[in-house]
Amino acid sequence: MEDSTSNGPIVDTTEGPLEDLPTAPSPFGQHRVPADGWVRVVTWVLVALVLGVALFLGWNVYSDSKLRDTQSPAARAVANLEAVVTKSPNVAMARVRLAEALVANDQQSEAITQLEAALTIEKDNPQALIDLGLIAMQRSEWSQAEQYWTKLVTILGGAEMSTQDQRLADVYYYLGTTYVEQKRYEEAVANLKESIKIKRDSSPVHYMLSVAYQRLGLADMQEQELTVVLAFDPTEAQANYDMGMLLLKKGDVAGAAELFRIAVDRAPSGITDPQKQLDMLGSAATRLAQAVQLQKANPKQALVDARVAAALDPSSAPAVRLVAQLWELNKDPKRAQNAWERLLELVPGDAQATDAIKRLTSNAK
Repeated sequence: MEDSTSNGPIVDTTEGPLEDLPTAPSPFGQHRVPADGWVRVVTWVLVALVLGVALFLGWNVYSDSKLRDTQSPAARAVANLEAVVTKSPNVAMARVRLAEALVANDQQSEAITQLEAALTIEKDNPQALIDLGLIAMQRSEWSQAEQYWTKLVTILGGAEMSTQDQRLADVYYYLGTTYVEQKRYEEAVANLKESIKIKRDSSPVHYMLSVAYQRLGLADMQEQELTVVLAFDPTEAQANYDMGMLLLKKGDVAGAAELFRIAVDRAPSGITDPQKQLDMLGSAATRLAQAVQLQKANPKQALVDARVAAALDPSSAPAVRLVAQLWELNKDPKRAQNAWERLLELVPGDAQATDAIKRLTSNAK
């Protein structure tokens, strides 16, 4: 995995619902091409599109029990919607839904044909333009994608209630992402901020904004946006990894180690970069031994080593116990209690942990 310093493509629009930006997401790691690691940044229609097509099929008159037995759900949806389009060839949205079913069935070229036909019928059909923009992004055709998004900004931005149109928020997000891919970072920031004005709680938009700020060399702004992402989803793997890299550069080795551990635990199969960062911090046994040796003479440094040891080996009860003790010694009862609670997960019924939690809870009242 790479952090957001990489300049390769960061978009792979291959799955996820069109209507909802991912929360992390989160399901994670399915939306970044191999050249650039594993950022989940853009949502799109594939598997979830079948669900959207199913809604359309609620009033579809076509049904064939033999097809139902022999074809996949996506193929059946295509067959059903082809029948609808044959019956009503001048209904733009019928062609759009057919196109989305075709995408779900890995028939992208045929989908483009249907979307273009829909625009012939209804030249400013927003859904057709959105789908074409996403296909262009999937193909890394950034200039083409930009044209679709800017046209949609004009169409949706001029409509009544545009400031509340979630589609416009998504379009600004896609346009901002497209500008990041084109290395036009100032324009990316401007459009991503427009998206946030409409949909403030969108974790993917805040994450993409962190990428744009990183590319502009604005580490403080990047950290601010990553903080927002992690407030929405504390276990989001890519954001934890990126924040860990920032903390590592600032000298907070223990904080970085803990974030890398979250990234390791939440990253998709085959992603090794978070583990590599942890491995560079040494072994759990060595770190724990150092912490034990320093706990009286230098409890602050001992706490750093103990936290790193616990991140390297989260199943180590001795490391977690020492972290809890040292947080108390360093006068941070909240973190101490969290560590004691973690110890109880590892060692159910542990008397020392049970007594410590009672004491800390009582003191907090």
